[in-house]
Amino acid sequence: MRRSTPTAVHEPRLRTRRPIWRSAGVAILALALAAFSGWMAGCDSEEGSSVEGGTTSSTEKGEVETGDIEGVVGDKIKVGAAIVTVRALQATFQPAVPEQRLSEQTPPAPDPGESFYQAYVTVENTDVSPLRVNAKDFVCAVGDSVVAIEPTRSGPLPRSLLKNTSLDLLLTFKAETGYQPILIYRPAWYSGVITVSPASLEPAEETSSIS
Repeated sequence: MRRSTPTAVHEPRLRTRRPIWRSAGVAILALALAAFSGWMAGCDSEEGSSVEGGTTSSTEKGEVETGDIEGVVGDKIKVGAAIVTVRALQATFQPAVPEQRLSEQTPPAPDPGESFYQAYVTVENTDVSPLRVNAKDFVCAVGDSVVAIEPTRSGPLPRSLLKNTSLDLLLTFKAETGYQPILIYRPAWYSGVITVSPASLEPAEETSSIS
């Protein structure tokens, strides 16, 4: 397991009742693989396909061809042919909504004791072969639970990226309030699990987002 070098990124902080340390990611990943591996394989086959043509650039760090990876918010993580950057990972009581959502149904309100957690992620393809990016390949560890994305507040739809193109994703999760979230990414094209934690594990405030 290799960790890429973090870049200097300052992210909003969260209020924590009970901290979750990065070492807890190993146990949580076992839950994630058992609970979601079959579900994610079935979901991807049902999605429509499109090709993203916008070009972006980023610096490759910590190249890894296979195996599990741990990183923090702000890292540019080399994952096979992709560069994955989690630009923000935070709790929010007023979540932003992407322009293109996975589901057009009315977004549900959180239940008592629940909060929203959002991640802003960029995935770039550096290889000549198309790279499939699906928001449903992400889950989030919150407290003792591993939760799937909230499709009415997450997007865009799955796309196949050509070389030197990227896709920005807005991922929303609904879970018990008061925890540090840990983002887990398990794409079909990579043999391993990527785990990304907040850059700081100190207590901090929830934030609001305006769509």
